[in-house]
Amino acid sequence: MTQANPFDIAPLSAPAATRESPALPHYLVGVALLVGVIGILITMATLMFNSPMENLGEWMLRYGVRNWISHLLMAGLCVYWLTQSYLECNGLGDYRQPAGLLVGYGLVYLCLSWLGGYAISYLFMWSYEQLSNGALTSLFWWASELLRFGIEALLPLWLLLYLFRYSAEKVSEPLKMPGQTLAWCFALGVVVIYLQLCALAMQLLSGMLYSYALEGWEGWIVLGHGQINLLVAFFAARGALPEQVLGFNGGRLALACLITMLLWIGTALVCSALMLVLLLFGGAGENVLLILLGLLQLVLLWPFTRLGLRWGYRAQAAV
Repeated sequence: MTQANPFDIAPLSAPAATRESPALPHYLVGVALLVGVIGILITMATLMFNSPMENLGEWMLRYGVRNWISHLLMAGLCVYWLTQSYLECNGLGDYRQPAGLLVGYGLVYLCLSWLGGYAISYLFMWSYEQLSNGALTSLFWWASELLRFGIEALLPLWLLLYLFRYSAEKVSEPLKMPGQTLAWCFALGVVVIYLQLCALAMQLLSGMLYSYALEGWEGWIVLGHGQINLLVAFFAARGALPEQVLGFNGGRLALACLITMLLWIGTALVCSALMLVLLLFGGAGENVLLILLGLLQLVLLWPFTRLGLRWGYRAQAAV
């Protein structure tokens, strides 16, 4: 008698009639990425013509490029997630003649990004005048950037989807999603959360010795770790999900990402405390312990991914 694997997702039976995923989320992701690239080019041109900074190219390579990559990744994923969830929750398929929606979203997103840049610069100066605590200032700045992203990219998207909903096809069949697509969404969700938390940590620790030693390249190290984590989370999720899954279920998929990250962060804190004890009393080598901690966290991401999907998502296999 064999016992069931606790990390496996128990697939449920699904209705026979299903429909394929609409194309609109992919179009909107393309618009969001195009607007993001335009904003990056405008920022680069502004810095090149107006900034008095020396070695501007090196500064952009160290700090700017990795922030832009992280922003594009978050924008594309969140736009896809929100659009797919909105269509599924409201029983909508593709929008007929979506050009107006796509152009409108691109223009609104671009204008709000331009206005948000001015607003955030004044907010930045105000925060440094009013907030004396460096950690509090970093936390406020990080939260403000997330709020700005929501107002610029996600709020207008939701409003336009709502306003154009009468041009959408009404569907009654449940959505059928490829397991590979859901695995990518899950893995990218985990990595986006990871990159945002690392960005906050780097701001809070910006005055520590490690930032001077790395001379601004720590962001690229985080991106490299994120790539490895992305692959581990994807293959773990792909093995746990059925070939075809009934529904996108964006809320439950987000819950699975949060569960996975909470488990992962919890073990990282415990292992970090243990490493600190070993450094203080055991005399172990710092580099060896850091490598072992990184490998352990990488290994633990696999079972935590499967546990997160099992507890939070509960995938239902589509016929």
